[in-house]
Amino acid sequence: MDKTIFLITLVLAVLIAFGLLDILLKIRNSLESQAKKLGRDQAIKDYFLDTPRKSQSPYKLGTGGLTMWEVIEVHLMEQNMKPIELAEKTGISTGTLSDLKSGRLKNPSFKLLEKIADVLNIDMNEFRGLS
Repeated sequence: MDKTIFLITLVLAVLIAFGLLDILLKIRNSLESQAKKLGRDQAIKDYFLDTPRKSQSPYKLGTGGLTMWEVIEVHLMEQNMKPIELAEKTGISTGTLSDLKSGRLKNPSFKLLEKIADVLNIDMNEFRGLS
């Protein structure tokens, strides 16, 4: 009798575990589906939270309407890199990156853009809006 109760309890526990697993998988699939629907732009905003207004920056790409900083943000996100890491790897001050992000740096030097492009593996044409 004790073995029967044990086996029934074990079977019920396994069924409950599979049921919970199924529910968790459905939740995960639902969240993945929602994340895909948000798209790349929303992911960038969620990642950086304080994305500058497009009107603050004079840089617009011909395709997609992204600002120069948004192009940089896309590459930062793809490489799982924070802006402070970009500053360290390029030797650029965080203040300079902040000025670039806010649009206060209206005419960045070619050398500055080249450093950023090298670290993030960005084609310089992407900054020009040609790609």
